[in-house]
Amino acid sequence: MSTTFGIPKRAVDLSILINEFEDIQGYGYKDFFEPVFFRTLHNSRWLNPLADRLPDDTLVFPLDNSAQGIYTIKDIKEYLIKQNETNT
Repeated sequence: MSTTFGIPKRAVDLSILINEFEDIQGYGYKDFFEPVFFRTLHNSRWLNPLADRLPDDTLVFPLDNSAQGIYTIKDIKEYLIKQNETNT
């Protein structure tokens, strides 16, 4: 299942974006986020050339699907390593 992940374009109180289950409040905020990563089964990729340089603890938000275990830049880096090992 493919998912686009983004980070907020400006500082915001996370309680506005995240519900009590720590999920994004819905997909209505797409214009508020800068897309940084696209996950798919075989062709996951960074969408912003600077995204992989963000601190590992930077939160990322699923914009069009569920997070499925990806919540930070570090999670993305680990996913890419695992995907690369699987594809080689």
